[in-house]
Amino acid sequence: MIEDTLRIHKMGESNWLLQWKYTPSQELLYYLLAVKKKLSALYDVEIVHTYTELLIKDVRHTLDVVDVEVRFREIVNSITTVPIKTSTLFRIPVCYDPEFGNDIIEVSNTKKCTISEIISRHTEPIYTIYFMGFLPGFPYLEGLDQRLSIERKSTPRQSVPKGSVAIGGNQTGIYPQKSPGGWHVIGNSPISFFNPTSKPPTPFKAGDVIQFYAIDKQTHIAMKAAFATGSMHIESYQYDR
Repeated sequence: MIEDTLRIHKMGESNWLLQWKYTPSQELLYYLLAVKKKLSALYDVEIVHTYTELLIKDVRHTLDVVDVEVRFREIVNSITTVPIKTSTLFRIPVCYDPEFGNDIIEVSNTKKCTISEIISRHTEPIYTIYFMGFLPGFPYLEGLDQRLSIERKSTPRQSVPKGSVAIGGNQTGIYPQKSPGGWHVIGNSPISFFNPTSKPPTPFKAGDVIQFYAIDKQTHIAMKAAFATGSMHIESYQYDR
């Protein structure tokens, strides 16, 4: 049972870490989201989650440490079933031309496959968003074809362009803004994935899913202009698992 693997740690004066000794999986993801939802309904606090953890920040409580831990376990144990998840599927356009995918030729040589094969293997899966992190709006995606698994760069780039789609290790991701990065860039999306003035600032949330599709350079230019003016929006659909 997932709940039997829970470990609780007090972090500083008012933060608590709930940690599950459990292999990351979609089952655990939806369980963590259910726990997070229940905790959020009971405590007006910020809760951050990763693959196997929930960090509960600034918990103000009159109970002593032992009683707080007991209370958290009661809340966790009250979640006996996790409903089948209905989420949002986002279709994300990507131009895989080497002009945008600075590393796609290198990946092709390393993996001993053609660029067309890389595109096919990258666009076929439906990726699950496990959590957001590293950068605001950066989705950690699971589901990469293992034939595209590749070690991260030994020396990270100082500047990865906004919208870059990259692979590193067993994962793929989208850089929502210009930043340093050590993953291999294989393409670029014309969509802006993070706007701090929007509510919410990113369209993605944990539990949603993404599928990429290939576009050419001319379409990338046209789409970028259309997204910038608001005349085009991200394709999204209800996705039932």
